[in-house]
Amino acid sequence: MDEILEIASKHSLLVIEDACQSLGSSYDGKQTGTLGEMGCISMYASKVLTSGEGGAITTNSGDFAGKLRMIRNHGMVSGYDTRIIGFNMRLPEISAAIAKTQMKKIQSMLHKRTINAKKLEELLKAKIANHDIVLPQENPRVKYNWYLYTVAFNNFRNRVKKLLNDNGIGATIYYDPPVHQTPYYSKFHNGDLKITEWASRSVLSLPVHPSLTEDDINLIASKVEEAIKS
Repeated sequence: MDEILEIASKHSLLVIEDACQSLGSSYDGKQTGTLGEMGCISMYASKVLTSGEGGAITTNSGDFAGKLRMIRNHGMVSGYDTRIIGFNMRLPEISAAIAKTQMKKIQSMLHKRTINAKKLEELLKAKIANHDIVLPQENPRVKYNWYLYTVAFNNFRNRVKKLLNDNGIGATIYYDPPVHQTPYYSKFHNGDLKITEWASRSVLSLPVHPSLTEDDINLIASKVEEAIKS
């Protein structure tokens, strides 16, 4: 974000953050989604806060907030007073009510995710010694919400995933194929993105959501160990 904001300032550009998965994460003490002019946060069912569907946009600009409210409501200020091109993008009231209730629990949910992530890290460090596996690490400038606990395997990623899934553990790959290799976007990209492609071949996200018990965490770590040593 430092480099992006510097480039944007130099060229008089506005920065809109895709912060969809990162509610509760911070960078230099600032919540993600508040570093640029606007931030987009998802409330899809799998996110740290869910309303079932929908999302929210954050901004400190009263002008942007007013325009966003119009855009979501057919470009209208009120009634049929249409001022700009808009859409029907209003969050249903029942979804908004669910999101407001979730917000009251967000800190406890984030705390449980952190506990689960640290416990999983502790167990995996003991079980994967001498194997070429990279565990996620926070740095001093970053605080994670632990939406996902993503491990990188240089080998046997698919074997680990299969054993976990066979035992009812929802380990998932995000994303394979990477965006530039999907049918639509591949038409616009001619080169290789070697680091992206390595990540797509190597990463596996393990569950750390608040509903997991200590027994669940122990089972996940044990099955990872079983897969890499089999």
